[in-house]
Amino acid sequence: MAEGEKRGRIGGKSSNPYHENRKYPEPTECPRCHLIYRNGRWQQGDEANDTQKTHSSHCPACRREIDHLPAGLLYLSGPYLDRHREEILNIASNQSQSAAAQRPLQRIMWIEQGTDTTEIATTDSHLAMRIGKAIEGACKGDLTIKHAHDAQLVRVYWERSG
Repeated sequence: MAEGEKRGRIGGKSSNPYHENRKYPEPTECPRCHLIYRNGRWQQGDEANDTQKTHSSHCPACRREIDHLPAGLLYLSGPYLDRHREEILNIASNQSQSAAAQRPLQRIMWIEQGTDTTEIATTDSHLAMRIGKAIEGACKGDLTIKHAHDAQLVRVYWERSG
């Protein structure tokens, strides 16, 4: 490796304010969404094993929702959207549910429908890209992904005119 070359971050502090840079006491329950921090990660609770919930803390996804600070923004536009809005929003919902089954911190925060654009905000940048790619795969159109300079936010634009 050349001097000064960097090959990604291993260890060290993240500039992401929602990055979990610590472990919680186990079990810890999120009082808002009821995810349980167990075995080093946030996961769906198992009612049979959740009788000893002694700690409480908001999970990173709920903290993003409380702060109203998404990690991904997906903008949908074009005449095709107007004619197929319900189908496209179903694709977004299905992708969100599928992602949450394995990664419960990935979720849709809000969907706002404007006159020309529909905005979908997500708690995770990967979910915004996943939804955008699924819509492009099913409905064609033009997909553009723009990462913020500090990689804290991704903006995904999908448009189809026809």
